[in-house]
Amino acid sequence: MLASAHDATILDFTELYRVSSFLAIPSPDNTMIATAVDHRLVVRDAESLQIVQLFACAASIDVVAWAHDSNLILVASKLKKSIQVWSIIDPDWKCSVDEGIAGLANVIWAPDGRHLLSFSDFQLRITVWSLITKEASYIQYPKFSNRGYCFRKDGRYFALSERKDGKDTLSIYDCEDWTLLKHFPVDTSDLEDISWSPDGSFIAVWDSILEYKLLIYSPDGRLVTSYSAYETGLGIKTVCWSPSSQFVAIGSFDEKTRLINNMTWKPLIDFSHPSNLPYPDIKVYKESNQRDIKDISKLKVWSVTVKHYIVSFSLTDELIKPPITVPSIRAEIEKVITPKRGVGICEFNCDGRYLATRNDNMPNALWIWDLINLQQVALVQQITSIKQICWNPVVPGLCAISCSNSYVYLWSSGNSGFNDGGNDVGFGGDDDDDDAGIGGCSAIEVPAVNFQIAQIRWTPDGRSMVLMDKDKFCLAFLVEG
Repeated sequence: MLASAHDATILDFTELYRVSSFLAIPSPDNTMIATAVDHRLVVRDAESLQIVQLFACAASIDVVAWAHDSNLILVASKLKKSIQVWSIIDPDWKCSVDEGIAGLANVIWAPDGRHLLSFSDFQLRITVWSLITKEASYIQYPKFSNRGYCFRKDGRYFALSERKDGKDTLSIYDCEDWTLLKHFPVDTSDLEDISWSPDGSFIAVWDSILEYKLLIYSPDGRLVTSYSAYETGLGIKTVCWSPSSQFVAIGSFDEKTRLINNMTWKPLIDFSHPSNLPYPDIKVYKESNQRDIKDISKLKVWSVTVKHYIVSFSLTDELIKPPITVPSIRAEIEKVITPKRGVGICEFNCDGRYLATRNDNMPNALWIWDLINLQQVALVQQITSIKQICWNPVVPGLCAISCSNSYVYLWSSGNSGFNDGGNDVGFGGDDDDDDAGIGGCSAIEVPAVNFQIAQIRWTPDGRSMVLMDKDKFCLAFLVEG
């Protein structure tokens, strides 16, 4: 493995390996990583990255997906309109599906790992293929092939948005025999997407950006509530349930995030993203070129675990105290379909305590909110635009940030960590900041030439990240500093 630098590190990087189309997918059981490389599917061990399986594909690969039990894996070629499935435990077993004239826009696994849902071109139908009986059933007129559908968390039911004769409807299917259980109209002009609450009690439906409307339905078709924050202007940009289903966060084009609670279905609080940040108790972490910092007393590199780790660019706490001004860009509404304005990133961490948001006309800033105290606790200000954020799926207060450069950025709440065989792996900042949930930030450069991080994906156990460039990838393991 490549060492990140110096003696005290928090990330340990592997060598680089080839990948196509950003298709490096960890298995749900954390034991393997599947990568597409031209016309081949390469399955590697998740720890050593040694090749454990190699499959030849019929054409270039557009989709790679693991079954939920990690025993089967599929690849799909949209050009060839074909799907291939292999068994990891039985190399002699394989399955091929040719969609023919219907075409292939997308394919996903059903939660049972023994059915495939393939979406035809032009949203004509979904074909449900059984790998056990070799039979097929059909669902007509899905509205989208890449969104507008979701499974309940326990995998029992499938919700699908449909559109026919200019009307939006929602259908609920039983995933055991794929029978239609409920079909009902939804009060949208042009449905944008749907999301099932983690507890399975509600389905959120929201309209296109032209109309601000969030609808909450029960799975039996009853309308629970309808919410609209305003009537004029562009509306909803993103919607996210909290892990407990207690809150729905709505990112809007008016640069606010609204937190709706599931008791009254009214806004609990609005989180604004002002250009002038006045509150003095908010920690501001600003990325700076350390060579440009003349007063070393203002430089405080994040975390005791990286106190010896110095890089040319590093997230540093220059002891910036609000009020400060957050840089913003002008949204050129007349030139783009969806203007770069409003809250485009809105994500809860794994235990629901923290919410991270990015206001798209302030693309260099990430806002961290504490939902216990209902207040902002940190602002991460980057040199370049924030392209992606990923909360660790196991460590509650650890967030990875990508700016499409050679650095991986980490924000920690200060009390994050998990147990690694009896040894705690910590990512905290100063002890004084633990209770406040504002541990700190760091920037760590991938030790490779011309490697620009375009995508980040945590492994399901939260112990490593898949870092992807356009044609290569590596793993970054969390280690004790």
